[in-house]
Amino acid sequence: MVEKISSRKSLKISGMLTKREKRLLLVLILVIVTWLLYRFLITPQLRKLRNLEEEKLSLEGKITNIDHMLAREEKIEEELAKLQADYKNIMDSFFVSLNQAEIINLLGEIFEDSAFEAEDIMFYEPKEEIVGQLTVKTIDVVVPYQGYYDGIVRVLKAISTHPKKILISKVIMDSVEDRLAGSLSLRFYSIEEPVDSEKKIISYYDLIGEIQENPFEPFEDYEDQVLDEDVENGEGIDGIGTVVGGTGEGIGEEAVEVYSRKLLEDFEGGRFDFIPSNIYVKGNVFKSTNSKSNRYSLRLEYSILALEDENRAYINLSNREIYIKYPPSSLGIWIYSYSYSPSTIGIKLIGQNNEEYDISISEGISWVGWQYMELALPLELSIYPLKVDKLYVEMTNYRDDHGVLLFDKLEANYPADSNTQGQFNTFHVVKEGETLRDISLKYYNTTNKVDLIKKYNELESDIITPGRILVIPGQEGSR
Repeated sequence: MVEKISSRKSLKISGMLTKREKRLLLVLILVIVTWLLYRFLITPQLRKLRNLEEEKLSLEGKITNIDHMLAREEKIEEELAKLQADYKNIMDSFFVSLNQAEIINLLGEIFEDSAFEAEDIMFYEPKEEIVGQLTVKTIDVVVPYQGYYDGIVRVLKAISTHPKKILISKVIMDSVEDRLAGSLSLRFYSIEEPVDSEKKIISYYDLIGEIQENPFEPFEDYEDQVLDEDVENGEGIDGIGTVVGGTGEGIGEEAVEVYSRKLLEDFEGGRFDFIPSNIYVKGNVFKSTNSKSNRYSLRLEYSILALEDENRAYINLSNREIYIKYPPSSLGIWIYSYSYSPSTIGIKLIGQNNEEYDISISEGISWVGWQYMELALPLELSIYPLKVDKLYVEMTNYRDDHGVLLFDKLEANYPADSNTQGQFNTFHVVKEGETLRDISLKYYNTTNKVDLIKKYNELESDIITPGRILVIPGQEGSR
């Protein structure tokens, strides 16, 4: 029995599959083939089909947009024409450039009125300004004028109705006899246009090229030469110094002179006051640490509207008791300027009979930085000693100006060969109860100079009588 069962199993294993097994095997093969076809043939084709459909939709969208734009072609042309018109209006409303020659030519045409007289045309530095959504360049111009009411009104109307943008920012007007006078502040607006613009005015400067150099600029190395010279020999005492190119304007032929210098004022101690000549002059004075001598210089801030006969910002020095005993070769002072200006800088001196001498230091400010300025004083011995009363800045002709100046080291320059010791003496009248120690302390801030005073005055003892006139060597005198 056991042998019979074993023989059947071996026949099943070694024989053919049953029908059921064959069907199952066939189904398995079909599933595998189907999966392989789907995985490696159908799936890539489906992916390509989706991509093509997406590309089709994108192209259809572009076609729709193109069709829409083609349908709006007429409207686009209308919008383009409107933009071109707006551009033309903007360019017609602004200047092509801020060339000063062109502005002067234009103002010359506007000011052609017998009842209006422009006395000057002053330009300020160009700036940028936001107008709507545009960034435009601007330049301010101030025109002092005189004229009659009707002429001034016609000029203002011509400016306000000019096709280019000119803003009347300020008008100052005052009566002078039967006429009106004042200043007119204008602002010109510019949008730069391509170089081939046909609107550009051709002027003399366009033909020869604009002058770029500053006509007020001193010759090369001038300022460095002045600053490097040892002109500050000693602080607060007399000394020998070298001054280069000393003219009233600070600019001139190069010259070297050796001076024996007497310091008059170094603006270190004491109080300095600002004095306006009228209500249209404003300002103040302060100490500044930007100095040429010792610690401080004197800073003058001023704003002048020139509507009166005298329009000055004064620095009062009358309480400083500064005296010039006899005529120097020149009077010198260091002045620091931050910008160019049409203002005049001067000094006021007082004579023995209270006569006033106004002497110009510089007619116009044509430098930036420190500059050593010299001026000549009267040579008549009879008017000396002169007292230094004030420094001043002045404007004229119905103009306005404002700015900041620094002053330092006012000194009198004498020829070195006129006093080989570089020493200047003063005199003292002995008062009741004074001693040589008192006098030494007064002039030298020490009592150690008693023997020096005795030597110069040939005194054999310390006893002095009231009324004697003593020589005080090497000092400026009491302040």
